[in-house]
Amino acid sequence: MEACRDRLDRLPALLKRFRQSILAAATSGRLTEDWRATRSLDEAQRNPGTAAPASGADAFAPEHFGWTETTLANACVKITDGEHISPPLSESGIPLVSAKDVREWGVDFSDTKYVSEQFAETSRKRCDPEKNDVLVVSRGATVGRTCLVSTNQPFCLMGSVLLFKPNLALVLPRYFASVLSSPLGLEQLTKASGATAQAAIYIRDAKNLAVQLPPLEEQREIVRRVEILFAFADRLEARLTTARKQAEQLTPVLLAKAFRGELVPQDPNDEPATELLKRLATTRSEAPKVKRGRKAAA
Repeated sequence: MEACRDRLDRLPALLKRFRQSILAAATSGRLTEDWRATRSLDEAQRNPGTAAPASGADAFAPEHFGWTETTLANACVKITDGEHISPPLSESGIPLVSAKDVREWGVDFSDTKYVSEQFAETSRKRCDPEKNDVLVVSRGATVGRTCLVSTNQPFCLMGSVLLFKPNLALVLPRYFASVLSSPLGLEQLTKASGATAQAAIYIRDAKNLAVQLPPLEEQREIVRRVEILFAFADRLEARLTTARKQAEQLTPVLLAKAFRGELVPQDPNDEPATELLKRLATTRSEAPKVKRGRKAAA
């Protein structure tokens, strides 16, 4: 059982690496290499005069199919952050989202603080998070954690979170989120601001980072494939959770079966365990008690 639990405990790390590998392949062009090859062949069949791509391993490389390099500043219409000083709080009102509320799957409003609507109106004139924006934790234990805003609910941001508002003419929000949360994207974001006592991401450094953007049509295909593979990983994670619960419940069940003698075939002629215990107890109670005397002095 211990070996089984140890193997199950190693699977979450494997699933995390699997997701990171998907993002790395997606943002480097490897995930859609076959898609580009099919598109190229279809184009050649429709237009026989079209020059075929060069043969070899690089025939369908991203740079041959409209991938361009630009900066994050050019890929976004706005890059900013939230409040640098803790604002006055309210018992209700507009949620104030901090680093802890940014999760991989989206914004978690279950434990946010609140600010008044009047304060939120002023705050949102500079930093106005909305649906399809991308949030990145800029400092703290979860620096680099990225999520796509998928809600229309208004909220404000603290300064520990950066806001990236993608330029929809150049980049799909879901693809942009994949870029920033990919291993290369995270590495670039954290390294750009230099080594400090605590890792941090600064706006001025993030704006100048280079990013590879495929044509919008290929971005849509990348997003589609990433969602399929991530859904597969989610199903595996759900099965893992079930398996771990069953493994924890299995040990008590095995012990109970062992005491009932159900783990191995039983001889019907054997004395039942309950009768054996009664007989041992009777034998012990009827046995003469041994008197202990003092040792004679030497």
